[in-house]
Amino acid sequence: MPNLPNDVRFPFRGRLVWLTAEQGGRLTGPPHPPDGVYAANAYVPPQTAASGLASFVLRDFEPGALTASAAGCWLVVDNAGPYRIQEGTIVVITEGPKPVGYFHVERIE
Repeated sequence: MPNLPNDVRFPFRGRLVWLTAEQGGRLTGPPHPPDGVYAANAYVPPQTAASGLASFVLRDFEPGALTASAAGCWLVVDNAGPYRIQEGTIVVITEGPKPVGYFHVERIE
């Protein structure tokens, strides 16, 4: 996982839902990151994996749980334009172009 600077903020708070393998999600199930931080690609609809993919980081979620509360942040891009997240946004979490989960943003701190 990434070595994040100490000042990285995780302003997005919400509910994380992982797809099962039968739904097309991760074959190994929800991640169990040893450091509690999971970095992946993500996009905000109506963008797609082809048009709006960027690095997204999740933490504060229960490892291995299909659903859990979590905190998230963009790793490189600003929260603007095609990457704009606001309350009610659903962020599509991917591994490569394949959706493996959804992060439902409930609030921004």
